Amino acid sequence: MNYIERQQSILKKLNSNGSVSISDLVKDLSVSRETLRKDIAELGNQGKLRVIRGGAVLNKPVNETIYDQRRKENFQEKLSIAKNAVKLISEGDSVFVGNGTTAALVAQEIKARGFKGIVVITTSINVLLELRYDETIQLVLLGGGLRRIEGSLSGPLTLANIDGVFCDIGFFGSGGVSISSGVTNHYFSEIEVDKKMMQHCRKKVLLADHSKFTKMNPFRTASISDYDVILSDKGLSSATITAMERRGVEVIV
Repeated sequence: MNYIERQQSILKKLNSNGSVSISDLVKDLSVSRETLRKDIAELGNQGKLRVIRGGAVLNKPVNETIYDQRRKENFQEKLSIAKNAVKLISEGDSVFVGNGTTAALVAQEIKARGFKGIVVITTSINVLLELRYDETIQLVLLGGGLRRIEGSLSGPLTLANIDGVFCDIGFFGSGGVSISSGVTNHYFSEIEVDKKMMQHCRKKVLLADHSKFTKMNPFRTASISDYDVILSDKGLSSATITAMERRGVEVIV
């Protein structure tokens, strides 16, 4: 592997994960730490990354939000989940798309597939922005208080509006997933929205890339068995897949 190929591999891993460590690169690329330090330093001089102790991180644009950073993490995995998600949608369906970076990619894939006659209901400003010009889709935004850092709507107004909507299928995000503890998230008000919306969806689908299965957050949304389908990626262990299937959930990776 020449230096151009090495640097391309470094950037590919960086764009996928948001950061790289020299220790991991030594294992992946089978070259010395000193060689990798030089490669990272050169890429840093070119402005393609920011060098930190033991590795590198993506350069952060001045106006980049935490949401923007999270969207880049495991991006290809999230995109593959989104592509599988839209395969579950049929023409004429009413579809709830919740909050989170993977949910916004589901909206992107809905637009790319050119569905006609479907209704998309959402509490996400990011989903709204993705679909706002698609005249083939009936788009409904549930009102509520705006959480700017996430672009999400929640609160008493949102909960009241849910009373009047029902969906064939709902796609729900997650902050963390545990076989024993279930699905957890960061923000209590959004949890309440997901809980109520799940009661109004005929089929409930959890969107969770493999990294979510190493995290736990303060507030519980639901148990694993409350979902009909869990969409993840190939990074998910076979033991975890088996454990979820034993709880009667279809797992698609």
